[in-house]
Amino acid sequence: MKTSMVSVTPDSGWNLGIVTEMVRQKAPANTITWLILGSTHFMENEPVSGLDFLTASEKGIPKASLEHLADVLDIPMKDMAELLNLSYKTLARKKKTDVLNTLVSSLSIEIAHTIAMGLTLFEDPDKLNRWLHKENKALSGQRPFDLLNTPTGIKLVNQILGRIEEGVYS
Repeated sequence: MKTSMVSVTPDSGWNLGIVTEMVRQKAPANTITWLILGSTHFMENEPVSGLDFLTASEKGIPKASLEHLADVLDIPMKDMAELLNLSYKTLARKKKTDVLNTLVSSLSIEIAHTIAMGLTLFEDPDKLNRWLHKENKALSGQRPFDLLNTPTGIKLVNQILGRIEEGVYS
C-alpha cells in the first residue's frame, strides 16, 4: 500500500491547490479524499484505511468539510444541500464546526471518495466537473452528478470511473 504523508498543518488552511498538487503527485485516493474534506480540519491524521473514514462518519463530519467538497465540485451550498438530501435552510444555520449526522457524514465521505477517484483519473478538477455534468450513455443519458445523492448512484458512478480507467468506452 502506497502512503503519502502529506505535510499539512492545522494552520496551513485548505485550498484546492493542495488537492490538485496531490493529484498531480499521484497520491492515493484516501489521501485525496482526506484533503477534499479539509485535511486536518476534517480528521486529525491522514487516514490509513477505510475504517478511519467509517470512524469519522460515525462521529460526524463538520459543516466546513461540506464547504470544501462544494468548492471542489464548483457548486453552491444550496446544490450541496440538495445533493445530500438536506434542507438548505437547515444547513445554512449550522456553524462551520457543527457536525452532521452519521448518514449525511457517510454520504459526504462517499461523494468525496468518488470525486477523489475522478480527480485521479481526469487529473484536472475542470475536466472532472465537465464529465460529471455531461449526459452519459452508460448511465442511460443521466449525468453522473445527478446520481451522487444516493449510495446506489455513487456505486454506479464509481463503476463508470473504473471502466474509463480500464479503457472501456463509457
